[in-house]
Amino acid sequence: MPRFFYRAVNTNGHATSGAVEAADAAAVRKKLRNDGLTPVDIRRANPADSAHTSHREKHTSVSSAEMEKFTKAQISAGEANKISLEFFTRVHQLVDNGMPLGDAVKALGQRLTVPRQKALCAGLWQELSKGANMGDALRRFPKIFDPTTIAMIEAGEATGNLAPILANLIEMLNTRREMRKEILSGLSYPAFILAVVFFVMIFVLFYLMPNVQTMMDSMGGELTLPTRIVMGFAHFSLTGGPFILAALGGIALVIRQWRKSESGRMSIDRWMLQVPIVKDIAQNAELCRMCNLTAVLLDSGVDTTDALRLIERAMQNRYLRSLFSSSRTLISDGASFANALRHNKVMPDMDLDILSISEDAGDLVAGFRSVYKSRNEELRDQMKKLTVWISTCALLFVFALVFLLVFGIVSSILQLSSSVLG
Repeated sequence: MPRFFYRAVNTNGHATSGAVEAADAAAVRKKLRNDGLTPVDIRRANPADSAHTSHREKHTSVSSAEMEKFTKAQISAGEANKISLEFFTRVHQLVDNGMPLGDAVKALGQRLTVPRQKALCAGLWQELSKGANMGDALRRFPKIFDPTTIAMIEAGEATGNLAPILANLIEMLNTRREMRKEILSGLSYPAFILAVVFFVMIFVLFYLMPNVQTMMDSMGGELTLPTRIVMGFAHFSLTGGPFILAALGGIALVIRQWRKSESGRMSIDRWMLQVPIVKDIAQNAELCRMCNLTAVLLDSGVDTTDALRLIERAMQNRYLRSLFSSSRTLISDGASFANALRHNKVMPDMDLDILSISEDAGDLVAGFRSVYKSRNEELRDQMKKLTVWISTCALLFVFALVFLLVFGIVSSILQLSSSVLG
């Protein structure tokens, strides 16, 4: 009879693992549930030694070349959000109906036909079949799964309470997608106008204006000041523009390389929390991530020490992470959440007052959820305002540029007409 390894969680939330002989994985799940255990992962011992491999697995296998191509592909933030959202939505459907997480990933790898989803599931199952947990498997794809996502999955594995955590994760990814859509929708029209004006400007500066200047010179006319400004801009764009673009590109490259170092990342993250407009968005984004993750972990029964460790690992702003690390030490020494976070100025006083009240009432999860809700709404408002501000500035720039071009051409023609008539 086949032998299966399993990982499960008992009624007290403690993880356990072992091996059992059964006819198939379904029989193992039934046996574990009869013993009062919630299965987290079930896999067959030495599956490569099995005498028969199903036709379905052969048909849906992913080659190493395809896997390498997928892991090295350039994936934008929007694409990563879409891939992870589709993946977790399908996994949640299976897990919510009683299938262990590992079996759900394996089943999806056998049934999906979308290349990226199939390659992702195949890569995850490859790691799981080697004995890795789901959190470690997700870390193989850092372009798709961020530290917050991984921390939430690790918490679900540790407690056996995956279904609600997956539901919360799907909601978070949906919120990101909707916010990204709102931003792109708000910027699409100004971007289109800028593109049209750019090509019109190229035509006017490098074709129409030189002809106007030639005509003025031949007839003894003189270019007006706006026209000379436009022509000077055109000349500067041809001679000095490429050097300026190259210098800006070099500076951006140096900053990017510096940011890869720990000291550079710390300095840039701290600077982002001091720049007007940017600091509010950066702080709210990090606090939303921290408060939501804290509420999910504590509500799922994760031990406070483990929850704090996962939260710290998931924080992306290095400066705020250092402040939270100091707060984590104070909490481990017996300080309250509110006092520890207040001591290191991780959160504004108003949010800390909410946490203090909820902590005194014995419902810290509700406090973090309340702060997350208010911060998330504020973040959405800030992103909308930033989008409107960028759109307004772009349109004003377009208006000023078009006005300058038209005024320069018209004034030159009027001056030429007056000189001819005079």
